[in-house]
Parts: sequence; C-alpha cells; structure tokens
Amino acid sequence: MNKTINRLKYIFIGIFLLASASVLAYHAMWVWPKDRCEKSGGAWAGKWMKCATVYPIETWTRRPRGTPPLNGESADAPTADAPAKAAPAPAAAPAAAAPEKK
Repeated sequence: MNKTINRLKYIFIGIFLLASASVLAYHAMWVWPKDRCEKSGGAWAGKWMKCATVYPIETWTRRPRGTPPLNGESADAPTADAPAKAAPAPAAAPAAAAPEKK
C-alpha cells in the first residue's frame, strides 16, 4: 500500500510541475511579449509572434490626407473584392385557394 501511495504522490507532483511549467512558458512566450508590444503602441501579430509598427496609408502612398479617391469613384463604391448589394427578393405570390368541398 505504501508503494502505491508514494507512486501516486510522485505522479501528481510530476503532473503539477509539468502544468506549472507549461503555464509559465505560455506567459513568457505569448502573454508578456504581447503586453509589452501593446504598451509600446505596436500591433501584435500573433501568427508570427512579432511586434509591428502601424503606419498610416498616407506614408506608403504619399498622398495627402483628405484627397478624393482616384478615377472619380465615390469613397463608398463597392470594390472588386466586395460583392454588390443584392436586390431584394420578390414578394411571394398568394397561394391559390383550395377548391370548396361539397
């Protein structure tokens, strides 16, 4: 009986240590870097686990803010990626009346 209790004690201590190490590794590799990144004003890219700097689009296009869209398009025009709004479905025709029973 004493051997079984000692074996179970070591198993549970091992499981506890493994779980504790897993939580610590998760925080050290994911949570704490993400918090540091967000506190410094960056954007956390979780897929690559990197801290990125957010640039406004004007930096890349060198167009001043408030410039109208190119080619005379309206700012809210649908793009090739976004589907146009579908027309509403036509109203259903009333069902035919059932013949009268005699």
